[in-house]
Amino acid sequence: PDATVVLDVNTTVGESTVLPCILMTTTPTDLKTLRFYWQDERNYVLYSFNEGKEMPEHVNKLYRGRITAFPQDMIRGNISVKVKNLTLEDNQNVFQVFAAIFDTGSTRRYSLEHRKICHITFHVAVPYKSVSLAVNEETMTAVCTTQRGFPEPLVKWRLQHLSDNSQYFLDPRDVNTTAVQDPKDQLYNFSSTIDIPGGRYRSVTCFIHNPTLNVTLITTHILNKG
Repeated sequence: PDATVVLDVNTTVGESTVLPCILMTTTPTDLKTLRFYWQDERNYVLYSFNEGKEMPEHVNKLYRGRITAFPQDMIRGNISVKVKNLTLEDNQNVFQVFAAIFDTGSTRRYSLEHRKICHITFHVAVPYKSVSLAVNEETMTAVCTTQRGFPEPLVKWRLQHLSDNSQYFLDPRDVNTTAVQDPKDQLYNFSSTIDIPGGRYRSVTCFIHNPTLNVTLITTHILNKG
């Protein structure tokens, strides 16, 4: 029961996201005996709760006004908090919650020793809104582009044969990719180019994948209707 819960949470810039954590207690928690606090890896406090009261004076200014807890659920051991107005500054941040429960008697002994309960890493993304595909049928080159997303996307190219409609993905070594990150806002502009190999093809398709959001944008150019 003393193991720390380790989680990854994927989310989007501008959204609110819960840092989930539950104390495994067999009986309802008396909030006057509960103490817990969330902090990041720099030891900046996000949220502090002590013996029935929130302690906003302990919260670092980076997190003021951005964190809410679930007081009505704390009795059931729910020490989760919600973080709002996420930015790329929060990307790869590690958040940890430490908690203790005192005995109700006057001895001030712990019924739950003070320890780390949950350890959560944020992965914050900006979705790529659209993808464009330009094909030059004279030089038989194709360029796939997308703008202003995060993190750097993954790309795949697929060709469809005219003769039997079979499809295959290009070897990544045959793909020329450029990703440029804006130093101001960290967003990527991305371009991928291929030479369409000799042979008769019905279509060429570009797949742009955001690994944090697990979202893929797909665009197809018809080369030959046949």
